[in-house]
Amino acid sequence: MSILQTLDQGSGVVQPRPGPLLQPSPKTPSGPSKYMPPITDMVVMAAIVVFLLSYFEPCLLFSKTITTGGDTGSHYYTAQYLRDYLLPNGKISGWCQGNLAGFPILQNYFPLPFLLMALLSVVMPLEIAFKIVTALGTFLLPFCAYLFFRLLRRPFPVPAMGALLTLPFLFMEGNSMWGGNIPSTLAGTFCYSLGFALTILWLGLAHRAVTEGKGRTTCAVLLALIGMCHGYTLVFAVFASVFFIFTRKHMGHNLKILLYIHVLAFFLMSFWLLPLILFLPYTTRFSILWIFFDLNQIGREVFPVILYPFIALGIAGTVWAAVQKAGPAHVFALRPWAYVWFLAFCGLALYFIGYRIGVVDIRFLPFLQFFLVSAGAMSFSWIASRRKEAVLAAMMALILTLLWVDEKETFIRSWIHSNYAGFESTRLWQPFISVNRFLKGTPHDPRVVYEHSMVHQGAGTVRAFESLPLFSGRSTLEGVYIQGSLSVPFIFFIQSEISRKASMPIPDYCYSRFNLRKGAEHLRLFNVRELIAAEPGTKEALAKASEFELRFRSGPYHVYALKGGTDTYTAPVRYRPILVRGGEWKRLAYRWFRLGDLDIPLVFADSVEEKDLQRFRVIDAQELDVRNLPKEPVAAAHTLTETVTEEEIHIKGVVPGRPLLIKVSYHPNWHVEGADRIYLVSPAFMLVYPEATTVRLYYGRTWPDYAGAGMTLAAMLYILLSSTVRLSSMEKPLSNWFDRQGLKGVVVFMGILCLGAGFYLVRLAPEFPVLSYNKGVACFAREDFQAARRHFRQVLDRFPQTLLVDQAAYHLAMCSFREKKWGATIRELQWLLREYPETGRAAEACYHIGICYLRLGRKPEACQWFSKTADAFPNEVWGQFARDRLREMGTP
Repeated sequence: MSILQTLDQGSGVVQPRPGPLLQPSPKTPSGPSKYMPPITDMVVMAAIVVFLLSYFEPCLLFSKTITTGGDTGSHYYTAQYLRDYLLPNGKISGWCQGNLAGFPILQNYFPLPFLLMALLSVVMPLEIAFKIVTALGTFLLPFCAYLFFRLLRRPFPVPAMGALLTLPFLFMEGNSMWGGNIPSTLAGTFCYSLGFALTILWLGLAHRAVTEGKGRTTCAVLLALIGMCHGYTLVFAVFASVFFIFTRKHMGHNLKILLYIHVLAFFLMSFWLLPLILFLPYTTRFSILWIFFDLNQIGREVFPVILYPFIALGIAGTVWAAVQKAGPAHVFALRPWAYVWFLAFCGLALYFIGYRIGVVDIRFLPFLQFFLVSAGAMSFSWIASRRKEAVLAAMMALILTLLWVDEKETFIRSWIHSNYAGFESTRLWQPFISVNRFLKGTPHDPRVVYEHSMVHQGAGTVRAFESLPLFSGRSTLEGVYIQGSLSVPFIFFIQSEISRKASMPIPDYCYSRFNLRKGAEHLRLFNVRELIAAEPGTKEALAKASEFELRFRSGPYHVYALKGGTDTYTAPVRYRPILVRGGEWKRLAYRWFRLGDLDIPLVFADSVEEKDLQRFRVIDAQELDVRNLPKEPVAAAHTLTETVTEEEIHIKGVVPGRPLLIKVSYHPNWHVEGADRIYLVSPAFMLVYPEATTVRLYYGRTWPDYAGAGMTLAAMLYILLSSTVRLSSMEKPLSNWFDRQGLKGVVVFMGILCLGAGFYLVRLAPEFPVLSYNKGVACFAREDFQAARRHFRQVLDRFPQTLLVDQAAYHLAMCSFREKKWGATIRELQWLLREYPETGRAAEACYHIGICYLRLGRKPEACQWFSKTADAFPNEVWGQFARDRLREMGTP
């Protein structure tokens, strides 16, 4: 039965069948007045659509241009790749060489929106299909909110008001990356927006399934679709469903329904979800702690002014309902209110535990905002029994809300126009496309990198060159799916070396200052041939660097070629690889990348076999010193012939027994012919020991893919059979067994799970390095240096590789400096320069070492460090200070 079949379309008042947890609705009015609610609903919904279309102009949505803006532009290549390569090859996910040194595209991201784009592109250009789907979540949200309240059996005009009050939520401008609202959608979170809208609908369907026993399978299918739209909306939907367990009388009944829904949904999306879960170790963790520094920031971002009237209305309505419905006889009447407020609480609760479970906490606050506003719609229950007054109130609310939202909007209209006008209408389109034409090639060609710069915003987005595979056919390093590849931390370290203003997006890793010499070494390792520069300072430095030569200019963009590269994705290893036994391989690989000899690769394996002892030198992780690796020549380099396509690498001219480095991200789904296995090797590449003169690597499937596909097929077969054959004879014994035996086991399991989760969140979950660092800075500011040291050392000891680690080390040294402990300051600053030579504090550290020697009366050492500072950092303020000190000391 469809959703609309459960709704009374004639009167606008729901007429549910009485169920075990449901009371009958009041009698439906007769006469002409019965047409007023549906007409009013249609007017309100039409007005909402017209209002949205006044911002999302059809002439833009249906123009054949490639959408840009924020992350959005980078997603277009995914849609094209799915349509043109994956689907014709019978795949939904597969390998893509274009970004992140190769990654499994649509395995770690959400395929449903892109599948919709590919489907729509059958009848319209993909450019238009892409635009429609990116805006789909925004246009669906009012309808999903309307159905949510109808499914909760809320009387007229509550459903229409629920739809109307999505507008202040959609148009709030307090944030542009949390998800759900229009600015976040324009920034690239359109998958979240679609999942968010469907989640609101699912919450209504789940309420109906539990209270009326209808639509369990529909709920499961929709939950699977939500999961394939966005993971955060799936997590919220599953977490929110525990509301129905908080009832002693019907706990078994409700739990049985929820288990059916969740298990069936999991099976339905297992073809994609099971590989995603099992391959998580081969992704890069991205978890940030969103810190609100004061109440003003909370007010601006969490509770912007545009939401004030509606939150206040919701609070007032809740108080009124609690007063009017007090007493045991009216507990059922309060249940929808409790449901809405519980959903708001879920958003807040998930925000507080988000970082500790390894996700971005801020992505759950939109649910808090949405349901606080939705409570305002519930307040229209006050006048539900007075039909004419309800119609008048709905019309007044419609006019006032549209005026209020339109008055509070400041930048959304221009951003919509900028995004949907496309790359082709941007100020730097001609220089941008000229660079892409100059670089035109295939995945076989060496990679291209680009400087991170706000100059690219003139081409539509700061991430414009992530679309190099789309516009030029060439592969690049950066990409929008920064969790999708093991190579990501190394890629953004390279970005920090070649960019004046690096993005540093992953807080779990430290980064470098601008350093073209070291950057060139890392670029060669990643088979990069060209670098695109935009900032004047970067272009000036590249012109002086001996490792680069200018090849092309267009507008603000200069394309430089890197000298001395092999221009191949496969290379014979010159020195015997070292197999590292034990330890945290990601941490060791990153330290090797920063400090080690790049000619001596580190191999990581779960176990050491006999043949490994012959191939590698084996060193235990705790004994590994990446600065002093044993160097054993393997053999002279030899010439290889390679052919690189999206999912295959063919290598000819191979010498059997001599190791080959494959400069493509490691993933378990890579297979090899002509060698016995593929090793994971630093930084995050593949290594093989050939057994033949020809080697072929190809990306295929492994058991998680087959198991997931089998589970999905089983779920689809079950749904097909249940819709054509009565399965009650099979389900009833299972239901009876669950009531007798299974319920107790499930309750015990859930109890153990809750205890385990609580213990993890309190004792074992990740800590917040930024909190320790901020406490240290606060203590430093009030000159409590002993406490400051304790916090800074905590960062160094527990988070030795994070974004803040060099800052903590510097401030630790400055505690000694402020206490005039010159010897301790020198030791601590030299430790910083030894452990983190790439730090942006290097100039400052060198200068202060000179100052400390000067205070100790050791002028020769002071002159040495001041000279080093002036020579190494001539354009920085610390270099100028060093030159001033040298003049004061009479040193030329």
